[in-house]
Amino acid sequence: MTRSAVILALAVTILVASPFADATGGDERSRLPIRVNQPITTADSEVLVEEGDHLWSISSDHLNTDATTAEISSLWRKVIAVNIDRLRSGDPDLIYPGEWVLVPGPTTGSQ
Repeated sequence: MTRSAVILALAVTILVASPFADATGGDERSRLPIRVNQPITTADSEVLVEEGDHLWSISSDHLNTDATTAEISSLWRKVIAVNIDRLRSGDPDLIYPGEWVLVPGPTTGSQ
């Protein structure tokens, strides 16, 4: 299965069921990365960092494919602001695979 097909399958799963609660009430965040190339409409999202990711690419992935540099930059600055205290390194230029990054919805982290 291609990466795009996996992402689409995850997106459908996320829309149909809660992305974090399993049938036993446990937390699935360690097993269900969220990576959807669609605009965020209402809520914050958590993204599992993969090898090669950086906050700019994560920000870009959460906007429409035709997003402008200014739109990506605006979200990127918000992503940095809400994650600076959550990052293991404390440095927004140094994130690690397996780390969770919060991508704010449209009203969270506004400056």
